[in-house]
Amino acid sequence: MKLLKNILFGLLMLMIGLPLLQRTVPVFSETPLKGAFEVPVEPEVSVKSWFDGSFQEKYNGFYEYSIGLRPLLIRINNQIAFSVFDTALASGVIIGKHKYLYEINYIKAWKGWDFVGQKTIDEQTQKAVFVNNKLREAGKTLLFVMAPGKASFFPEFIPDKYTRKPSGKTTNYQTYRESFQKNGLPLIDFNDWFVKMKDTATYPLYPQCGIHWSAYGVALSLDSMIRYIEKDRQIDMVDFGWKGFDLPDTLRSPDYDIAEGMNLLWEVKHFPMAYPKIWFGNEDGKIKPDAIVVADSYYWNIFGTGFSSRLFSDNSFWYYNTEAHNPAWPAPKKTAELNILEAVGNADVIIIMATEANLYRFPYGFIDRLYEALVSSGNVKASEAPVINNSAKEAEIQEIMKAIDDTPEWKETIMQKAMKKGVSYEEMLRLDAGWVWEEKHK
Repeated sequence: MKLLKNILFGLLMLMIGLPLLQRTVPVFSETPLKGAFEVPVEPEVSVKSWFDGSFQEKYNGFYEYSIGLRPLLIRINNQIAFSVFDTALASGVIIGKHKYLYEINYIKAWKGWDFVGQKTIDEQTQKAVFVNNKLREAGKTLLFVMAPGKASFFPEFIPDKYTRKPSGKTTNYQTYRESFQKNGLPLIDFNDWFVKMKDTATYPLYPQCGIHWSAYGVALSLDSMIRYIEKDRQIDMVDFGWKGFDLPDTLRSPDYDIAEGMNLLWEVKHFPMAYPKIWFGNEDGKIKPDAIVVADSYYWNIFGTGFSSRLFSDNSFWYYNTEAHNPAWPAPKKTAELNILEAVGNADVIIIMATEANLYRFPYGFIDRLYEALVSSGNVKASEAPVINNSAKEAEIQEIMKAIDDTPEWKETIMQKAMKKGVSYEEMLRLDAGWVWEEKHK
């Protein structure tokens, strides 16, 4: 009995001392955690910071982050929460039935809890109609694309506690779709298309543990967009297609991106995915138009793979209309620093894309800014432009909303405010972004 007690005591001391040993003299190699988080910097001590407690507070955060075996301990904790309590300790992640993984924003959009209002969408539509007409006159192609959403595609696996709650009167998706179609705006609705071919598609269009469309879904959608551009511009672009599929045992990026961010010990069981073997034809005699694509992360599956560079000549991706990426540039640029009239003037094709979870901020202030630039250029008659104000303000507010959404600590603060006030996160996000804008312009 005494020996057993000594063994248990020794194990306990080892468990307590091992993280400190690992922090001081690393013994084991550690796999970094996945996801977006801020790495704390070791604070500098001063007399003032010591006595007002700010140093201790900052150092506590730094010490907690740098403790030995921290990634392993977090993964153990996360795995227990997932396997025992069916809970995800990753911000915004929802575990659905049969371990289908969602992000809460997609469920909010599907339920209509983030609806921005008919008036907002009507104003955006009026501006879009005006902008589309001016771009048409200049010989350019404007195309709006609604990327699919996982909640709309897999509603049967959403937890009952969400499906039982009352839905909003309508959704941003339904209202934008109806408004754009009614006003004759160029729109491709992949959300509707994916749902309709869900049971007949050869391979999965969505992964079980990821939030983005599958490689097969990307290939089908890209083919449709190419055909639209070719028909609209009466051109013959570089041929694009696929011959056969890879059917690996493991998933390729980003088909496991939600689960990766959960930082578990063991992989979540999932169904296999198929990856089309993409090919591009010879560029001789083909047209590669210049393009600007304003989109959310769904476009990374096209831009990041290099597909867009094979199809377009000058190829710019304006990520959420805040950061512009171009393979020809040494580094991304802030879109606010770019001359939008010059950029659009040099482009042949402008595509604006959003999945359902991001329609509450669609079209990311891009149409607002382009509308104001066109009206202010002096080449537009007053009678041509719809009477809508504050487009510049709206564009800046959209950028602030994106900055808040991308900053975990700031986002958490907004979520707590929303809970206290009994309003949606999106409403509170917009209110705080508006306040930041007002302070900035005082």
